Amino acid sequence: MLEALLAELGGLGNIELTLVLDWRIEHLELPENTSLVIVSKNECIYEVLPELIENVDWVWPVAPEVDAILQKVTALVESKSKQLLNSSSEAVALCSDKFLCSQILEQHAIATVETILLEQFSQTIHKQWVLKPRDGVGCLKCYLISNTQTFTQVANQVDIKSDYIMQPCIEGDSLSLSCLFKDGKAWLLCCNQQVVSIHNGMFQLDACIVNIPLQQASLYQTLIDGIATAIPGLFGYVGIDIIQPEQGPPRVLEINPRLTTSYTGINQATGLNVASAVIAMTEADPVVIKSCEQQVTVTII
Repeated sequence: MLEALLAELGGLGNIELTLVLDWRIEHLELPENTSLVIVSKNECIYEVLPELIENVDWVWPVAPEVDAILQKVTALVESKSKQLLNSSSEAVALCSDKFLCSQILEQHAIATVETILLEQFSQTIHKQWVLKPRDGVGCLKCYLISNTQTFTQVANQVDIKSDYIMQPCIEGDSLSLSCLFKDGKAWLLCCNQQVVSIHNGMFQLDACIVNIPLQQASLYQTLIDGIATAIPGLFGYVGIDIIQPEQGPPRVLEINPRLTTSYTGINQATGLNVASAVIAMTEADPVVIKSCEQQVTVTII
């Protein structure tokens, strides 16, 4: 994802980039107009960032929701009154909490996957459920629960039950919507198929097929319009994971207020420079014009 973003930004030509990178990340291909700042093992990112933020015009955080990292970095940018190229810290905090996010969506009559706090879960296991962190990323620590024995085993491994949720495992296509958001409005870029498998009782994302044919474009546009109204602080690129049952409306599984795996293939699949579009959105609504239509498979290694 990061290399795809850098390639799009580097291709613009009139931007000087400062990349702040964790010391454990290696072998990235960087555009020529990039200054690299490495945060060492003994340094704290929150101590390094303030001075760097002061010296730039725009900031695009690329970080996970886990442990509120993305929210904290976003709030730091806001405190410096710099142009943020992702969603507001309030929107990030809401989307990062899958339980609270589902409640907000339900309040706006948006179909979601039922979400129950693990500490409040008391249902008999007569169907398959998914146990996952409230602030998890992707399939990390997502367990398939098929019976009471498995539930007890997995739940006993959890230190803080309030940090986990339960969702029913719904049959249907696992899809994601790549979108742009701004001021309560939304633009659908493409729909993606998520290739998911199960290993040792845990979910694993194996690949994303980017820009699959859209059979229900108007339905998905209506869905993201509703999300934009429900969470007006969403801005820039946002990925929305949905389950599309064989019959019935799509159900929102989670909202990712950041770059997602699918982002990596959008440029090749559609010809869109998403980074350029996001920067342009700081002044006007985006114009989404695809120069090609093809599917691109992004394999997770």
